[in-house]
Amino acid sequence: MHHAQGSAGRVAVVATPARSGRLEPLKDDLTPEKRALAEDLRRVFLTLGISVRRYAARRHLDASTVTRYLSGRVPPWDFVARLVADVQEAQAPLTPEAEAGLRELHRAAQRSHQPSSEMQQLQDRLAEADEEVRRITTREQALAETLLDREGRLAQVRGWCRNLETQIEEQRLTHHADVELWRGEQVRLEEECGDLQDQVIYLQEALAVTRAELIAAEDRCHRLEVRLDTLEELSASGSEDGEVPSLMAMLEEADRRSSVPELVRAVGDLELRTRQAMASELVRQASQSRTVEEVAGLLAGLRQAGFDAHAETALPAMVVARSVDDTSALARELMREGLEEYVLILVQASVQFHDPRDVAALASALDLAGLPDHARSLLAAVAVIRPVADVVSMTALLSDTELDVVVVAAVSAAAAQRPVADLVTLSVALREACLDRHADALQLTAAADRTASDVAEFIRSLLLYGLDRDAETVFDTTQNRSVGHLIPLVHALRDGRERSVLSRAAASRPGEDIAVLISELYITGRHQLATELLVLTVHTRPAAQIRELVGTLEGMTPGAEAVLRATARTLTPEDAAWLLTCLEGYGLHAQAETVFRCTVHDELVGHAGLFLTALARTDSRWARQDALCEYAADMAVATLAPLLLALESASLTGHLDAVVRRCCVACPVLDITLLAKRFDAESALALRADSVMRRVLHHVVRARSLPDLAALVGALQSAGLHRYAERLTSQALEAYGRRFRERLTMEQTKHEQKVMSKAFWTPLPDRPRGRGRHA
Repeated sequence: MHHAQGSAGRVAVVATPARSGRLEPLKDDLTPEKRALAEDLRRVFLTLGISVRRYAARRHLDASTVTRYLSGRVPPWDFVARLVADVQEAQAPLTPEAEAGLRELHRAAQRSHQPSSEMQQLQDRLAEADEEVRRITTREQALAETLLDREGRLAQVRGWCRNLETQIEEQRLTHHADVELWRGEQVRLEEECGDLQDQVIYLQEALAVTRAELIAAEDRCHRLEVRLDTLEELSASGSEDGEVPSLMAMLEEADRRSSVPELVRAVGDLELRTRQAMASELVRQASQSRTVEEVAGLLAGLRQAGFDAHAETALPAMVVARSVDDTSALARELMREGLEEYVLILVQASVQFHDPRDVAALASALDLAGLPDHARSLLAAVAVIRPVADVVSMTALLSDTELDVVVVAAVSAAAAQRPVADLVTLSVALREACLDRHADALQLTAAADRTASDVAEFIRSLLLYGLDRDAETVFDTTQNRSVGHLIPLVHALRDGRERSVLSRAAASRPGEDIAVLISELYITGRHQLATELLVLTVHTRPAAQIRELVGTLEGMTPGAEAVLRATARTLTPEDAAWLLTCLEGYGLHAQAETVFRCTVHDELVGHAGLFLTALARTDSRWARQDALCEYAADMAVATLAPLLLALESASLTGHLDAVVRRCCVACPVLDITLLAKRFDAESALALRADSVMRRVLHHVVRARSLPDLAALVGALQSAGLHRYAERLTSQALEAYGRRFRERLTMEQTKHEQKVMSKAFWTPLPDRPRGRGRHA
């Protein structure tokens, strides 16, 4: 028995004739529209295989009314819809095209009779309003179930909190006495610590004074020894006038009269006689009074003679005592002599002792002297270690000069090495000094080179100082770095900026980078962010890139399936349905099935129902009855409970009946019993579970044999499911009457012994006797 759609929207039926009763012939005065409708209704009615009177009794209608409807009178659409539903229950459903054609014929017939047409329009509007009420009721039930679950969890957590508070209070009372005892001991120890601290401070001060006195005494002894040695040497040389010159006068005289080679030899003689202090003082005096060329020669001679220590001691003092021009000239002469390490000592001393103006002047002089690298090193060192005020002053002095580029590089070096707090202060100071280019260089370098935590702290600090534009620049620049930087950056950011990072990554990053991000976010427990990145990528990327992304995730830990399961648990029902549809459209059927399975079987029934409702509005194969039946056929019947409850929650009764007929009608009695057991355990969804089980039993009664039905009643009773057993018995008695009652009685008494049976009167076998003493 089947239906087809004719060329003009008419229903063609191949059906068996009614077993009793005949239909009256059609009237001759009918309009063409009414005649066409009556003919199609007759063809549909004949598929039921029952008489008009029996159908009228079944639907509580008057037989004459049904006859008039089938003879040309235009019936209300409720009668036609009910007739179509009865045909579907008779396993001879109309095709969607045939049902649409029947509705069109009904409307045409209504238009031929204006009053009825207006009534039908009102009835159609009532039906649409009723459908809206059902949809809202379904959503209300789902939300109520979700609310009930959350309220239960809230009550449970509050109970845990109350228990913890009780335990904490008990512990506090238990240890209160011990706390008071130890608190007194703590007060005593704190007083003792205070006394000891005072003694330590006093002793430290006394020790410092004593050490200072010791150093002064040793210095005085040293000076006296030097003077004594000098006097001995003068006495030995036979001074003519008998006067004893001072040590400083002797060194100055030696510096004034001796040439550079003689000075080197004098230093060597003093070294041989362990007069290192005198040698260092001689070199220092010479470096401060001689010309730059002579100082360079002296230092070169000391280097060749192995007296580097005296040269290195004299250089910082020379930087302090002599002009910037002399320092730069000395640096040039030292470079000519190949003494670059001495030049570095000069630069280090300038960083330490010169003010910003002298630093700027020395850097310019070094650059003019052909030492640009040393100028760069000088400015970078100042920018890294000197106070912020000095850095800003130096930058302002050299801005818009030949060294402007070098200053920008120095500020960038400070951005890479100074603490984040200094960077914020320096940014503010540079902006206030109108040094915007240098502030930009500082921020861009920090965004490109600092760690993710430093960048996040830098952004937050800039926002606190009101530098919103600078914060956005840093935030935008730092996102151009590698994916290895983005992962900790997402963890460090707050205030929704991590989602901006994910949005930009989804739009511009390669698929491999996105896969790494998703995997790392999942592993670190940021499932919500991993879900958002996956959804954003599916939104913005073409199908080929999505397939490549899923393939890349498969090769990573934890794999694409785990990520999709977390995604399905995180998304709303509508978004989960959208994701499934996209995956299916991209040819990722296994991944689409993962989303379907996780949403339907792992979520609350109300959530799963909304998911199926949203899915039914798409063209996904998972919205079709055949696909659901194929999916359910691969599952054990006892595990179908979540799917069936979700279908009932979504009001997809046609899909629910199809799955039940496919999986529950021909399965073993034990499987139906286990399924009923699952439904009976759904205490929070008792009404919904009862509704589904009622449909299961309805289809089982109409498809199974009487012995199977009787066996199922017994199995349900044995499992303690008396409510379902009574419902099955009632439906079977209504359908089969006395035949089922007899079969049920036979099933329930088949193991009982009858009084007249041979087995009842057969004596039991003797029990074996135990061995006695006389055995």
